Amino acid sequence: MRTRNATTTIICLVLLSASLCHAATPAKLHVSASVAPFYSFNATQNVASYQVNSVDLKRGYIDLPNTITVKVRTNLTAGVPVFVENSAPSKVLVKESGRSGFAENAFTVQTSDYRPNTPFSKSYDVRVVLPDDATEGNFPLVLSISSAI
Repeated sequence: MRTRNATTTIICLVLLSASLCHAATPAKLHVSASVAPFYSFNATQNVASYQVNSVDLKRGYIDLPNTITVKVRTNLTAGVPVFVENSAPSKVLVKESGRSGFAENAFTVQTSDYRPNTPFSKSYDVRVVLPDDATEGNFPLVLSISSAI
């Protein structure tokens, strides 16, 4: 038993003296970290139907302001690509509300102007391009809105 206690004491003293000797030695520590890309995406369709009249038929399209609201929270600086599809045969074009020029049914929510992990929302207008056989009346608007990430 005494031999065991003596051995344990000697081992503790050796370890203690070794740690004290190393404590005075300078050391460099290199640390690296990375943050995984993430995003949260929620799109809301604010317009459920639209009415086509004779003026719209002559023009060939109808504009629907503030049709979509997109809410994003991300650390991506390159933006979040979004696709919008119409369940009807009419083609849809999209543009950010307050901006000019409708684009195709795909767009990118620009995130570089926002702080990472800060939620923000944007509104988008939709242009419904009427088919050649369109008629006057009230029609449902059923959009599929998804991110491409």
